[in-house]
Amino acid sequence: MMVPSEPAPVCLAGLPCLDAGVSVATAAWMQMEQAGGTRAAPLVQPGGPEPTPLWALQPAELSLAPGGPAAVTAFSRTIRLYSSPVPGGSAPSRPLVVLMPWFGARPRSIARYLELYLPRGLDVLVVESDLSHFLWPRHGLAYAACVLGLLRDSQPFCSHPLLVHAFSIGGYTFAQMMVHMSREPQRHRQLAERIRGLVYDSLVMGSVGDMALGVAQMSSSAAFRPLVRGGTRLYFSLLRCCTVRYYKAAQGVVSRPPLRCPVLLFYCCNDPLSDPTLVQELLESWRGAGIQVQAQGWQDSRHAAHLRQHPQEYQQVLQGFLEQLDMALLRARL
Repeated sequence: MMVPSEPAPVCLAGLPCLDAGVSVATAAWMQMEQAGGTRAAPLVQPGGPEPTPLWALQPAELSLAPGGPAAVTAFSRTIRLYSSPVPGGSAPSRPLVVLMPWFGARPRSIARYLELYLPRGLDVLVVESDLSHFLWPRHGLAYAACVLGLLRDSQPFCSHPLLVHAFSIGGYTFAQMMVHMSREPQRHRQLAERIRGLVYDSLVMGSVGDMALGVAQMSSSAAFRPLVRGGTRLYFSLLRCCTVRYYKAAQGVVSRPPLRCPVLLFYCCNDPLSDPTLVQELLESWRGAGIQVQAQGWQDSRHAAHLRQHPQEYQQVLQGFLEQLDMALLRARL
């Protein structure tokens, strides 16, 4: 499959290209800071001081007692680092979970997943996705490059072992990151080697019509969903060269990923955004490539809400997967 040409290097509309002396990580922060209009902590340059946490959540909100509250550092309006209060491991070897939520995930919903990782001594970097990253894929590719630059070049993150936990549109953003990895394998080789495991929850698997349905469900009330779905399909049709071919490239790297780390997939058979037949084909594709795969499916559940619908099974399966990974601090129980 032909991969679309590389978009303009980490430059969004309205932001001038940066000088060669400016790091990719700083470029990412400058872009997202201007786009979001939110005051955030600038990324730390190599050798610089650690960022100062902007605020701390109360222990009751994340159920971290007796460890205490988690410090939160905002790098942009869509990227936040939650630092675990549980001691253990040196700074460079402390595992980092890259949590990529579904579109519109509420803080309380995200907190359920923070509670899976922070009490066991894992830091969590929450990377949220905007609908614009999906509707205009070149924007999404630029954002994916920003996230890669942050993980690869920024002093707080550049040496940590990584676990990616992605949901729905977050899985799409991670696919865009893998597109970059496939294009420039040498540049991203060390980062790819640091990714020890992938957890996919509710990947969007289906046709252009299914994607249009997903947009409608994410962005509108039930009364307007048919109108939004029809408008989105028309948008995909009129701008096929700027949308659909990018989606196919993202689907290609998901089915034939540049990573060979173990994968855990959560899905359900009644998910309108994920065709179970295509899910099984994806699992077989991974296994055929020699990837260690584990899947947990349910006949009846909800898109990106499996933890809420099936909490015990979800945690048990995740626990077993983490215990198989060669990462420090993962032997503790959830």
